[in-house]
Amino acid sequence: MKTPTTASLPATLAEVAEHSQSLNDFGLRVREWNHAVTRGDISNRPALTSAIQKAPDKLAPRFTEGEIADAYLAAYAEWIADQSGIPRPEWTNDRSRYLKKPWFANNARASLLVLAPASFRQRNVFTLPEKVVRLRRGRPKVSTAQKKAKARERDHRYRQRIREYIQIGRKATAASNLES
Repeated sequence: MKTPTTASLPATLAEVAEHSQSLNDFGLRVREWNHAVTRGDISNRPALTSAIQKAPDKLAPRFTEGEIADAYLAAYAEWIADQSGIPRPEWTNDRSRYLKKPWFANNARASLLVLAPASFRQRNVFTLPEKVVRLRRGRPKVSTAQKKAKARERDHRYRQRIREYIQIGRKATAASNLES
């Protein structure tokens, strides 16, 4: 299987839905999004908030079992928000994103009934989502271009300060030459 490039990884849950054409395809897109999150592209609360905030397109009209994907996305966004301490997205309250009949990810039904997180259970989706939230303390990642621009600005300020010191030195030398 071909490894997805950084550019092809979905950055938001809305992009996961946008590129899903079947339930299997949806599962692949969710795993790709998980990879983007765990790899560190989405490593702080503001980035995570923007990644789950936009309401994904409804998948129920697009393919069979699309209602499962819709319920899963809502449960997943709500669960991630709870895990990271950010506000739940408004779109997760949409009643059309709840299943009427229970759906189980595998045959271990008894385990899933107990272990599935509350946001999934209340939507009748019984699965164990992958824990992807690993928020980092400190400054967010900065691109190489941003680092270079900051270094240029810092260098410019340093050179300007040196020029000012040289000017002050020249004025002081000129003043002392006039006094002598």
